[in-house]
Amino acid sequence: MRMTETTSLISPGNTGPVIPVLSYSNIRMYRRRGLSNLLKMGHCAPAVMQTLMDLGNTKGEWLVRMTAGLPGGIGSTGFECGGITSPLVHFGLEHGLSAKDDGLPTIIYAGHEYLHRFRKCNNSLLCQDILGKRRVPLPCIKVARHAPELFKQTSCIECTEAISGETREAFHLLYSHLSANGFHCAHAVLNQLGDTVPITRELLDGTSGFIGGTVFKGLTCSAFTAGLMAVGLKLGEIEGSFPRVAWMLATMIAGGNALADHMNKFNRLLNIGHRMSKWFKKEFGSTLCREITQCDFSSLGDVNRYIGNGSLTTCKIIAERVARQAEMIIKQKGVGF
Repeated sequence: MRMTETTSLISPGNTGPVIPVLSYSNIRMYRRRGLSNLLKMGHCAPAVMQTLMDLGNTKGEWLVRMTAGLPGGIGSTGFECGGITSPLVHFGLEHGLSAKDDGLPTIIYAGHEYLHRFRKCNNSLLCQDILGKRRVPLPCIKVARHAPELFKQTSCIECTEAISGETREAFHLLYSHLSANGFHCAHAVLNQLGDTVPITRELLDGTSGFIGGTVFKGLTCSAFTAGLMAVGLKLGEIEGSFPRVAWMLATMIAGGNALADHMNKFNRLLNIGHRMSKWFKKEFGSTLCREITQCDFSSLGDVNRYIGNGSLTTCKIIAERVARQAEMIIKQKGVGF
């Protein structure tokens, strides 16, 4: 059977989910493009974002700028890899907060299916685990090469099996609670920045998966992620030079400061993001949603406790504080922060 861009494999007996299968030629093309973008941009999240844009013929530098501070695991905290955050933005652009029949947004299901594929490929979701203690980030090459095909292989139509049982019930209860109170972690930050960052439907859709610590996984606080994305939108610059990235890598190999602002146009936002993460951790004790809320959102008991304790009030305060901090950084153009 000759495969074009995608064919579909159906489970035995013609039942079960349709699994997208990419042609060998397309896989090779995705990997080449991913590597090329990494070598001229130098950082995972922007490179993966650019590759997904190239493959989808999407225009708009704003999408790359908003990822400028995300490498190193969102503000160099070592958590969600840029091979996760950029695809989640694209899933959001496709689906926004449109819901499945059970009321849970498609982005939550698609995000969990993608995370499963990403973990299987890279053994972890976290930058600090994937990179380890390596001076030279060789694992980032695999991330940048494989993330586009993992994205293409994720079926948003047949992804409901990615979440089941108590986890699905817990997520549904939590999302119903947040919706009833008109709260979305990332959107709560962005909507308070309307005079500083133009709030468009695309921006809100693209950030729809950043809720509950990244699709309810309890990872990086989604308010923090949104604040850093907003700063990137306004202050981010785009690197696109093979020689400059080669020099940055040579400096890294030699033990120099390859992440200094002048070494790569993304570095300035990367460093601002890291300082933001230190501020956030000092204010709230951690950048991780599950540590701030003391809740595992896949547990019905924990979600009921979150609701019963009025923890949403804390999340609203955090979103407001992050918005004010992001606004200050943007107005000062990152100077003095």
